[in-house]
Amino acid sequence: MHRQLKAALMVTALLAALLGLLPVLLRILPLSGAAPRVPLAVWLLLGVAPYPALLAIGAWYVRRAEANETDAAATGAPAERP
Repeated sequence: MHRQLKAALMVTALLAALLGLLPVLLRILPLSGAAPRVPLAVWLLLGVAPYPALLAIGAWYVRRAEANETDAAATGAPAERP
């Protein structure tokens, strides 16, 4: 139970940091106010960059949850009630 909670809190912190830094990065990017078009860097930052990180974090969390379930089953711990 504690390992699963620790993993969940870690994933939440990573996601908050990843998505919370996007506005900061957009503010730092040098955007020209004269061009009415949105620069390619903004599209890449918002549309492409977060998804590989989200996929990696999600895959890590699923592997961690399965390992926790396997460990709990191996030790004969009673199943938790939902």
